[in-house]
Amino acid sequence: MRKLNFLIVISLLILSTGCVKREEGISVKVPTNNNHRVVVNNPSPVIGGAMTIPNYTPPPNIRQEPVIVNRNSPFNNIEVVDKRPPEYTIARSRYLGGAYRNNYKLKNFINKMVSKYNYDRYTLNTIFSTVDRDKEALDKYLKPSVYSKTTTVGSWDKYRANFLTSSRINKGVAFWRENLSYLNKASMMYGVAPEYIIGIIGVETNFGGYTGTHSVLNALTTLALEYTKRSKFFTGELESYLLMLRDEKIDPQMIKGSYAGAFGLSQFMPTAFRQHAVDFNGDGHINLFNKADAIGSIAKYFVERGKWDKSIPVAMRVDYNKKRFYGLATGFKTNYSQRHLLSLGMRPTSNFYGYRGDVSLIKLSRYSRDELWWGTKNFYAITRYNPRDHYVMAVHQLAQAVKKAYFSRR
Repeated sequence: MRKLNFLIVISLLILSTGCVKREEGISVKVPTNNNHRVVVNNPSPVIGGAMTIPNYTPPPNIRQEPVIVNRNSPFNNIEVVDKRPPEYTIARSRYLGGAYRNNYKLKNFINKMVSKYNYDRYTLNTIFSTVDRDKEALDKYLKPSVYSKTTTVGSWDKYRANFLTSSRINKGVAFWRENLSYLNKASMMYGVAPEYIIGIIGVETNFGGYTGTHSVLNALTTLALEYTKRSKFFTGELESYLLMLRDEKIDPQMIKGSYAGAFGLSQFMPTAFRQHAVDFNGDGHINLFNKADAIGSIAKYFVERGKWDKSIPVAMRVDYNKKRFYGLATGFKTNYSQRHLLSLGMRPTSNFYGYRGDVSLIKLSRYSRDELWWGTKNFYAITRYNPRDHYVMAVHQLAQAVKKAYFSRR
């Protein structure tokens, strides 16, 4: 009995002096749906959507406070799937979970973000613990759909049918009326005509009708780690996305976009966001799902990335006396003097707003004949968004159709 009493006294003394410390856990709120599952290499069970990890003492150079998601962020009013609850925070974890928890490329990437940008390692662990592999995004690149070549007879008729519709033109007119002040402001500040800003939003997202359903974090992580052909590009975009999250204090899984990681009405990639996006409504945040910010950012992008020149037109259709055109290279990268093209029998359909500079020669294959256009440096500027003749021509023709309908209905 004396020995038992002695042991009890010794145990109480040890506990009171702190020589034995009970491990407590911190609760990290994470989503419980399959899309944002967190898998942590940790013996502690995951119960009710929260994982428990032991307390720890981080190194002195690591901040100890949690990174709180900005609940006033403009991204919070985005209509997204599986939106985080208002109390959601990004906690800091020493454990790396998620679909790529054992991936050496991801671990090296995390080390780079820590050393290059002083990004908090434990915050990155928590962010990547929410990542699921986006197989659909990967398949889009590994097994691309077969599109008709632009030289195929009727290829332009097929392409334009998706964008030059009465429904989309009507939406463009409504968008112009609703956002007239911001479109005028963008035109004044950057020199980009409203119809071309509208053309981009109309072609990219059908005026917000479809901005994408992929988790941008999942898509970029998957492509950066697994799509070796363009790993460098997507790794750079993932880097920019993480910096955007830190700057804007956004829930990392909140932003939904395309399978390539583009998001918002303007469908900017994260690097374009950091380089060209602008807070156009002055609310202190940049939100490309907000119409004002998208309008200003597209105009700014055209000027900064595309070198848009407000003093020249974009394109002009020209007549040609043969059904099909052969003999000269065509496409936005070509460059010819107007005098040379006139000597080949091409005839302008307008005065081209007085423009007399060199042009690119664009050929659009229709079922009935080849349609020829001259493009200026502003035509090339639009290719900085998407380097395809069909894409740029869809933006141009939608812009002109909306402009015509807008002013005819005033």
